[in-house]
Amino acid sequence: MKIHLTLLAIVMMASSCQKPAPEAAPLADPSGLKAEPKDLTTVVLTWTDNAQGEKGYRLFLRGEGDSYYVDPVATVAADAVEYEFSGLEAGAVYDFGVQAVSEDFKLNSQVVYLLNYELPAPEIPEDPEDPEDPETPADPEDPKDDPAVPETDPKKIPEIKSVKTSYAYVAVSYKVQQIAGANPEHGICFSETGAPSVDDIKVLGPQISANAEILQVVPNAYLEDGKEYQMSAFIKDGDTYRYSEPQTVKLEAQPETPQLAWEKQTYEGMEGVEIYKTTSQLNGRNFNAWYAVADPSKVDFRVMYPETKGSKKTVQSQAEAAGDCLALINGAIYGNYNIGVIFTEGQMTQEWHGEIEGCYWASNSQLYQVTRPIIGVDKDGKAAAYWVGVPQQGTFYYYDRPQANVVGQAKYGKVSATSPVDAVEWKPYYAISCGPMVLYDGKVSADNTMVDDTHYYTNYECWDESGVYSAHPDRSAVGVTADGKIVLFICDGRIDASQGAYMKELGPIMKSLGCVHAMNLDGGGSTGMWVSGAGMINHMDGSWRAVKSTLGFFKK
Repeated sequence: MKIHLTLLAIVMMASSCQKPAPEAAPLADPSGLKAEPKDLTTVVLTWTDNAQGEKGYRLFLRGEGDSYYVDPVATVAADAVEYEFSGLEAGAVYDFGVQAVSEDFKLNSQVVYLLNYELPAPEIPEDPEDPEDPETPADPEDPKDDPAVPETDPKKIPEIKSVKTSYAYVAVSYKVQQIAGANPEHGICFSETGAPSVDDIKVLGPQISANAEILQVVPNAYLEDGKEYQMSAFIKDGDTYRYSEPQTVKLEAQPETPQLAWEKQTYEGMEGVEIYKTTSQLNGRNFNAWYAVADPSKVDFRVMYPETKGSKKTVQSQAEAAGDCLALINGAIYGNYNIGVIFTEGQMTQEWHGEIEGCYWASNSQLYQVTRPIIGVDKDGKAAAYWVGVPQQGTFYYYDRPQANVVGQAKYGKVSATSPVDAVEWKPYYAISCGPMVLYDGKVSADNTMVDDTHYYTNYECWDESGVYSAHPDRSAVGVTADGKIVLFICDGRIDASQGAYMKELGPIMKSLGCVHAMNLDGGGSTGMWVSGAGMINHMDGSWRAVKSTLGFFKK
């Protein structure tokens, strides 16, 4: 029996442009969710009851191909810790969920999920050999009967259906008519010269089934600008790799960086930190923006996070409470929690919950395991940028390439030490994750091209696409320069004097500031920069929203 277990708590992410929810404490989430097969068609789900005063527990069930958790399938009494699902299909894969609910259904816990649980399949006895059936004699005229001639089956050869290129990615649709086994190894490979193979640049694809057409996006982090590659789709059939006919591909030219006139601002007591402002137009729009830059080996770079669940504080109050702050901006996108991982003094500081695993309730109501961008410093103040994946509580993997989800398309499996690529060694001391990554290795990695009328090719982390990609509100970002400095950037938006920036513009802006890596942070009403001796310096009419996290520079 094969069982895949993943425990998730899904955070319904509040848009940074919405009014903050009331500060009421929800019910405690259930924990220790487990499933045990009772027989081939029955599963007993158990959990730990952590809630106080709940009305009961709701149960959720989804089979492969079903729409996602529209309604609960059952409700059990308060303090229940067990439910039996019967009438399931032997050998099938199911997702289970459980949620504590309040009397008025307003203070429910998060839904905790157990994903990809595979029921045991009935054993199929092997057919005994029939000694009465004589072996069919070989036909010397039939090449299939000649052991010297290898069997070739064109149905097993991947077929590339279409290719789309951008400066940010290569997107490939391909299909295999016949595959061996469930979800065999497959993907896209590239070579600078000659026919490509898995020994060259290999990018694994999402989970598939037989006769499926796959849309796979390869981020530009895998490829070099201006270089031509031979590309093939591949699939592993038993011990054999089979390849499509090679095609020639090349990333499009990187977008131009904007020419913005920056003026250095003078504030007292800012040793080691420089502040700049621009009022230059951005692509024909009024634009006010600021950035702070410092060397984290000379001043401290820190991330701060209020420890109480649900608590939020303004950028100004967090800066003033610290006492030694030089410059501070708002941090990660948040709901009840920050969306992603935060490290302070080498420890993950925010309360554990399943969203840290990188799974998000996407707009098409499917769960995706994602790798979130993360930027920070180690204990020596050396800055770095990676993507972080968390397959289970307490396990963190860092990658120099993302897992490239495409919302609405096939999902990827669980991240690991070798997937999406080999993990790198990193020990963050202060770090924060958010996203998307808008610049990596000097290449703009987010654009606004769309798969359809709703979804974006470069939305690898499955963000709310209408709020993150299609608008040009206030923005915040953090970047790392080639010489290891950290840049904190904000711009005003939604006012006549400054109309913000599109996501596709944020990467070129950060590149123009000398960054080689850059990550989007929370925006909208959360956007704010506090500077020692000046207070809040951007224009928000004094209405800066309280936020869950901040990052900035402090006296050493």
